[in-house]
Amino acid sequence: MKHFFADSYITINIIFAGIILLIIVYSGIFSAEKDNHIIKSACVEITGKPCKSIGLSRSFSEIVRLRFESAKQYNQYGLKVFSFFFFQFFMRLGFTKLLINTTLKRKPVLYTDIIASILLFLVTFADFLKFWELY
Repeated sequence: MKHFFADSYITINIIFAGIILLIIVYSGIFSAEKDNHIIKSACVEITGKPCKSIGLSRSFSEIVRLRFESAKQYNQYGLKVFSFFFFQFFMRLGFTKLLINTTLKRKPVLYTDIIASILLFLVTFADFLKFWELY
């Protein structure tokens, strides 16, 4: 059996899971109340208008604290977007475990992952993908 890190799909899944975990940790460390997020929204500075993504960091911070109503006030899409990352985190781990611990054929697992991820992305970010309504 070859070393599982030699498989690029598994390596990428682990990297993505790590990035998502860092997003969740960042949301837990910084709070909406203190408004101490080190990554600020440049949307208003660049466009001069608020974008649909404004307040997502503060919304995520409220979600990790289970303050869903408050999260919704910071960004109406926050819970939906956070859910995407939450599900993707477990999908990355699940598909990686599936390929490491089973003898399933690789292609059907990869295609299932791709289709599920694309559908989840489109459902989650449909409001953001309306290019005619950028602001």
